[in-house]
Amino acid sequence: MIGKLAIAFLIAYALGDINPAIIFGKIKGIDIRREGSGNAGMTNTIRVMGLGYGIAVFVIDVLKAFAAVKIGFAIAGTFGAMAGFAGVVLGHCFPAAFGFRGGKGVAASFGAALALNWKTALIALAAAGLGFGLTRKMSVGSLAAALAYPVAVWFIAPEYRYFSIAAAFFLIIMHISNIKRIAKGEEKELSVGNADKAE
Repeated sequence: MIGKLAIAFLIAYALGDINPAIIFGKIKGIDIRREGSGNAGMTNTIRVMGLGYGIAVFVIDVLKAFAAVKIGFAIAGTFGAMAGFAGVVLGHCFPAAFGFRGGKGVAASFGAALALNWKTALIALAAAGLGFGLTRKMSVGSLAAALAYPVAVWFIAPEYRYFSIAAAFFLIIMHISNIKRIAKGEEKELSVGNADKAE
């Protein structure tokens, strides 16, 4: 079983390592990690390269994570799915192919959560939409989703309850800089094609 879990994790990490924000940036002759907030994810892509690229980044990140979890489940069942979730998010946030500097794992986490249990993922997405809708800040939406996800899992998919808590905690840690800016009132609202220095 340990060997199967390792295989599931490594395949997922390799999928997570594919970072479309960085790749699209290179195609356009820029390093997304040196522009805007410096984060290689959807929000900064929207700011720096526009809405179209941002949507493409989101879709690819969701799909790669969804595939990683499904592959993990096929290899080692429920535990393989969790290994796939962890692997793809870590690969996205710390991609070996790009110097271990990637995104914050929000879209990848959503795709992975969607593969684990679509109902809990949609509840988290609704929380993200509410948080963003009220504040126009993507980070607030992401944090709202992180907080809502384990609550939804606790009642709907209890087999993943402890894992969901760990996943939410990881996302919150990845947003520490955002939390500090929110506390200071310095977090920027989302804008398109404008490389602001915050996300």
